[in-house]
Amino acid sequence: MQPIRSVGGALTILLALNTLVFAQGTADIVGRVTDTSGGVLPAVTVTAENIATKNVRTTITSGTGDYVFTLLPIGVYTVRIELTGFQPVNSRVELATGDRARVDARLQLGTVEESIIVTGVSPLLQTDSATVSSLIDQKTVQDAPIPGRNIIRMVQLIPGASEGAVSSLANGTRPDERRQTSSVSINGVNDVLNNQLVDGMDNNERSIGTVAIKPSIDAIAEVRVQTNMYTAETGRTLGGVINIITKSGGNQFHGSGFEFGRHERFDSRLFFAEGKPITRQNQYGGSLGGPIKSSKTFFFADYEGYRIRQGVPSLITVPTVKMRTGDFSELSTPIYDAMNAVRTPFPGNVIPAERFDPIAAKYVALYPMPTNGALSNNYAFTNNRTQNNQATDFRVDHRFNDNDTVFARYSYNKTDTVTPSLCPPVTIGSQTIDPTCIVGGAATGNYAGPNYTSAHNMVGSWAHVFSATTISEIKANFSKPDILSLGPNYGKNLGDFFGVANANDGTADASGLPLMEMRPTTFAAVGETQWVPLHVYNKAYQVAGSVTQARGAHNLKIGGAMVLRRWGVLQSNSAQGLWGFDSTPTNSGTGTGGHAFASFLLGYPTDVRRLYTPGSPVYHTDESSAYVQDDWRATSWLTVNLGVRYDVFGPLTEKDDHLSNFVPAEGKLLVAGQDGVSRTAGVKTDFSNIGPRLGFSSTLPHQMVLRGGWGLAYYPNNKNAGAYMKNPPFTANYGPITSNAASNGVPNMFLKDGLPVVTFSSPQSPAGNVIGTDVNFKSDRSKQFNLMIEKEFAGNVVTAGYIGSRGDRLNLGVAMNYNLAPAGPGAVQSRRPYFSQYPQMANVNILSNVGKSTYNAWQFGFNRRYRTGLTMNSHYTWSHSRQMTPVPWDFSQFEWGDTQQFDVRHRWALTANYELPWGKTFTGVAHGFLSAWQVNSTAYLQSGVAYTVVNAASRTNTGNNAGTLNGGDRPNINGNPNLPADQRTVQQWFDTSVFSAAPQFTSGNVGLSEMHGPPQRRLDMSIFKDLSMGGTRKLQLRVEVYNVTNTPSFGLPDFNFGSTGFGSISNTGNSIPRQMQFGVKYLF
Repeated sequence: MQPIRSVGGALTILLALNTLVFAQGTADIVGRVTDTSGGVLPAVTVTAENIATKNVRTTITSGTGDYVFTLLPIGVYTVRIELTGFQPVNSRVELATGDRARVDARLQLGTVEESIIVTGVSPLLQTDSATVSSLIDQKTVQDAPIPGRNIIRMVQLIPGASEGAVSSLANGTRPDERRQTSSVSINGVNDVLNNQLVDGMDNNERSIGTVAIKPSIDAIAEVRVQTNMYTAETGRTLGGVINIITKSGGNQFHGSGFEFGRHERFDSRLFFAEGKPITRQNQYGGSLGGPIKSSKTFFFADYEGYRIRQGVPSLITVPTVKMRTGDFSELSTPIYDAMNAVRTPFPGNVIPAERFDPIAAKYVALYPMPTNGALSNNYAFTNNRTQNNQATDFRVDHRFNDNDTVFARYSYNKTDTVTPSLCPPVTIGSQTIDPTCIVGGAATGNYAGPNYTSAHNMVGSWAHVFSATTISEIKANFSKPDILSLGPNYGKNLGDFFGVANANDGTADASGLPLMEMRPTTFAAVGETQWVPLHVYNKAYQVAGSVTQARGAHNLKIGGAMVLRRWGVLQSNSAQGLWGFDSTPTNSGTGTGGHAFASFLLGYPTDVRRLYTPGSPVYHTDESSAYVQDDWRATSWLTVNLGVRYDVFGPLTEKDDHLSNFVPAEGKLLVAGQDGVSRTAGVKTDFSNIGPRLGFSSTLPHQMVLRGGWGLAYYPNNKNAGAYMKNPPFTANYGPITSNAASNGVPNMFLKDGLPVVTFSSPQSPAGNVIGTDVNFKSDRSKQFNLMIEKEFAGNVVTAGYIGSRGDRLNLGVAMNYNLAPAGPGAVQSRRPYFSQYPQMANVNILSNVGKSTYNAWQFGFNRRYRTGLTMNSHYTWSHSRQMTPVPWDFSQFEWGDTQQFDVRHRWALTANYELPWGKTFTGVAHGFLSAWQVNSTAYLQSGVAYTVVNAASRTNTGNNAGTLNGGDRPNINGNPNLPADQRTVQQWFDTSVFSAAPQFTSGNVGLSEMHGPPQRRLDMSIFKDLSMGGTRKLQLRVEVYNVTNTPSFGLPDFNFGSTGFGSISNTGNSIPRQMQFGVKYLF
């Protein structure tokens, strides 16, 4: 039996015995009761009553005068503290998720009739926990101007968070995430390393690390995000723990109905667009919650629909009219004829038509004619994107008695999206063909085509009070997100149509248009995008439980959880084939001259590849955890948080043992279940994930708190291509066959030759790219620490502090089969380390634990929970995130650089809601017009993210393509590339003159991520008018404006040295122009 199975079985038994614990959407109330002299009072009766549900919990103080209520559902409570002979104290406290509210009392001698009433507010100072977290409260959730009513937008505004870059999960341009943004980078960590929860339970899509379900805004009570020094009950993250808490019903019926709409006539024009594209957006739905049986059973239900049809303008580079005919006279660089050992320029820079490759000659018709006479950014086009989404939730809460409560919830999301191509379809004969016109590289393009995403989530919970000091909870969860993405030409065998031999094999998964990629990737490619078709299907089963006991000044928790994950990824890397073209076959042979489109017309690819994975693998893995937490009130002014967590993240297995792992130490492929190899293909279970947690919170004079902590956290980051171990004999892998030249420099690989017949090589003779996982693979680890100080004044809190982390054992794909010999002309295959053993094997990429990272930040914040009509959260983060990766010319060496996409040095963010005080004392028409107005806003301002300048066309000839691995090979730099701020324009963002080509077959001295892109900024605002309809009913009229100032936030510049657009900016990244939305909402 595998050790992980034994650990899992033991945890399951413990859960059944109700001895485990797990964090959820609850809060605690703690306190110490003393007399007027400061002496502690034991045996004091303390009662906490939920005002909405009338649920009552009672406890007594310990011998140290301490009491604690744990696992209280969020809401407003009345806390009554009473002891015979003393005046009772009544306090009102509002609890949010994760709060540990301190309600101390000093009892005075007296009678019951002389009770003291304390007007309570939400707990502001964090007096009993070292965890760094942020709360997005219900008012902010409901009232903030949120584009698309997407709650992730609000999470991006908490301290330490940002959206990330376009190539992450940010803007619906990946084949596996087409919904509105799901990207949140927290404290400089990759956006896929967060732990997503709903009602405290798993909400993670396993294969890419995104969100499974997104409840409707009207279904969300609040969101708690932990960002550093998590308690021991929290794990499986290196970034943040994002816990969305759904609403529950109460003793009164409450609900909503809403309709929001957008139209392009109220929007501004995109900065680079020639006009305003069409926009038709509607969001509608409603919610209802209330009692099924008063004070016993409650329900909450909601539905939201979302429909949008939106024009997507694009500005791309296509061949000029002359280039289509082989005439490159518009270029200053010569085009060389490579069919002679000594390359000579074509006369007049014109390629004769009879030299055109027959397939390339047909493909030219797929390119649209330019819309202007420029050499780059010469085709403007607008196509329509459509998306239809629906979300629904249903929740029931029931109280059997004061000791037993249960709840259950079901949530469902469905999103259908059609992403447009960047150029129009073309009809050739009987075929209508979508060229796609990919820009940004085959692996990072816009992924045109349909996408169907759905998600189911179910959770159930039972809480039981054993005594005044002991409480337990058991929870179970099921999650099922599914993603299906198809190419625009799915089902059409267009390779056969164009005469590309063996590109289509008769199956649907290998149908479509073979891909012709031009490099630099700013030049449009035509064909199916890599990685589609894609089918990702997930099932996650989770059980969790807890026992919490108060013992004197200690609050002890013991617990754990288990998640059983089953998922599959049906995906090939260019199943129809990918032909890569750059300037190498048409340059002088020493690196000057040449053009990718010229190489294409001649049919001289630089590399050819195909990775075809038929069938649907089903992966299995387990995530087990156990922990102990002790929150110790050491003195009247000091709380110490002590804990330890243990995680076991099992290695992958596959239902039919379809795993094949390349092990460099043995120099061979290990096939799961064969020749004595384990079902994990040799990968061992990591039992080293012990995570101690130590924190403190100290109450200082003058309403101040000093708190801090240190802890270890782990993440099961084994979900990239290396972890899936898709190798022979389960894949048909061809290429990349690189360096299209014999030893004399004459091309020996041609487009017209097509592909070989699909074959599945044996593990003894692997062909093409090979991947694998280090057999001693460890979980990613992060050491986290913080020191914060808080000061409360006039119902507000200011915070300042340091937050840091040190990551190690981080997973990196390390190349093992690149060219080791001194680089030179000709094919590299014979110079690869494994050539003598595996002559057909190309790149080898091994998932290893060699990465490291650092993060240092100062955070300053101002927070005001709702009071006198105003809610506000404003904060500034000054940070630096760095990572260590292999250098591109020697993968046994490493270099430090800024964390690309996630190194945001400066960021300020604001959320605010203000109920205008006007007109409250007026009557009649004046009261109706001037009263009940509310203004809301969100804003952020941040510095740009890091990037690396790379060569547009490969010059090192090491067997790895430019721009594809750790920044690709790079040019030389001599000087400061950063222009003064007043000289930066979209035409030239940085000084391109300081860059020069490194000598052929060498990599330059440009460092990793030494440059930063444009700053990002945005202000969103809304204004509401409430119209009273009697009682608690009101009609709310809304106007929301996104990017009020219509300030463009530009994307990264073209950092491909040698491209025609080098140094210029042609997109606005994730930003939007000014948009207006109108809405009406009925509340009761």
